[in-house]
Amino acid sequence: MDLHGHRRGITIAALLGVLALLASACGASPRVIREVDARDSGSLATGQQASANGGTDAGSGQLGSGDAGGVAAGASGGSGTAGGGGGSAAAAGRRGAAVGGAAAGTANQVAAGSCGAAAPAGGNGGATDTGVSGDTIKVGGTFFNGNYLDKYSQVTEDAVKAYFQYTNDQGGICGRKIQFIPCDTAGTADGTKGCLSKLADQDKVFTMGPSLDFNLNIVQPTLASEKLPWVGDSGLYAEEFQSPWMFPTQLDGEDVGALIATFSGQTLHTKKAGISLLNDVAGPGCTKRAQEVAKSLGYDASATASNGQVETSLDNQVSTLKNAGVDTVLFCNDPVNTIKFIQSAQRASWKPNFVGGFVAADDVPQAAGSYAAGMYGFTSFDFYKANTPGIQQYRAITENYYPNTFHHFYEQAAYIGAEAVVAALRKAGPHLTRTDFVNALKSFTDFDTGMGLHINFANIGSGQLSSGLMLKADNSLNWQVLTGRFKPAA
Repeated sequence: MDLHGHRRGITIAALLGVLALLASACGASPRVIREVDARDSGSLATGQQASANGGTDAGSGQLGSGDAGGVAAGASGGSGTAGGGGGSAAAAGRRGAAVGGAAAGTANQVAAGSCGAAAPAGGNGGATDTGVSGDTIKVGGTFFNGNYLDKYSQVTEDAVKAYFQYTNDQGGICGRKIQFIPCDTAGTADGTKGCLSKLADQDKVFTMGPSLDFNLNIVQPTLASEKLPWVGDSGLYAEEFQSPWMFPTQLDGEDVGALIATFSGQTLHTKKAGISLLNDVAGPGCTKRAQEVAKSLGYDASATASNGQVETSLDNQVSTLKNAGVDTVLFCNDPVNTIKFIQSAQRASWKPNFVGGFVAADDVPQAAGSYAAGMYGFTSFDFYKANTPGIQQYRAITENYYPNTFHHFYEQAAYIGAEAVVAALRKAGPHLTRTDFVNALKSFTDFDTGMGLHINFANIGSGQLSSGLMLKADNSLNWQVLTGRFKPAA
């Protein structure tokens, strides 16, 4: 099976098969089961065809779940009863479960060495590498829960925990469960260094996993010396896209800059833009690329106003761009400072077009207030309130384990990172090593996240799969989807 273009979705076959496990752990709610059942019925026919084809068609079974496929694979990891043609795997195939890049329930994948839920008959090799035992795989993560963006970080951590718990509740990966070990850096460089040292040297994690953290431009030497992969890192720094050990699951700042500048030129017909930017992290790269694309589209985006992470107000920055005579403000800024800029603009009675690059969270227009009505926001993922199969799965899993969560684009990126970790662990096979894990990741050259964005893990910084959607805040300050998926102009 081609793992490069995989589809995901919860299937009722998988959920019913593990209902007892879910009930004993966190417990899948009856609502989740009912919703999944309704969605799954729509793909029953394609699932039956996938079963008839031995489960090798990665495009069939629209709601097929890679991890559900792992459950369908059964315990033998390669025997006839666990393949696509026998026992529970055949039943799962009839329901569209054994499809998609992360699925491990097909005869072809099992023969190639991929993992289902249980270890193969000969065992999984036990402690095959650092952070791996016969029943556990240790995955680390860093979060800035003590930082000014901590509420985004906290629910991001919860989304990662939810997906890994979901995987464990289905039986795990080849006889092993994921042990996720988060560490709070408080958003400081010393905190990031300390957490990475703890996770690598004391906890001895197999891989770093989905994270939302600043200062990830200083970790590359440690990852190289430890030969430690990092999957689903924050993606806020250019260095993360240049390291052979790092696999971000969101667009880099340069791509975001290119896309918001493309929208502003092609759709808003901007004549002169100003850029409000955070003076570190993704801000400078986003700004430079936005200016390049604006120039290619024939408009000026040379005016800039920068700010640090924590500012009392952005009145001075608003004055700078207002005096420059811009008709559109592009935000290469974080959500909190974007809100502060719009509030300052309201105090100055100045309302250009507002186009945010890192704002796809409900509270951005709502916290900014009435002046945010009509603002635009970019998201690289399908909107978190959409009803595509991948978004339905994401909401069902995260809300099942964390009913009070709220959704945003950082959280989506980390959830996708957890999916990528699981998919690569499955493909790496039972005798798990970091080398095989990294090779599995690099084989995903068109990784379909199920939420719109595709990722090339073999060439993570290429930008060749860069795309996204634009949202617009309505008069009630709720995001509405404005455009289809589009690519940067240059």
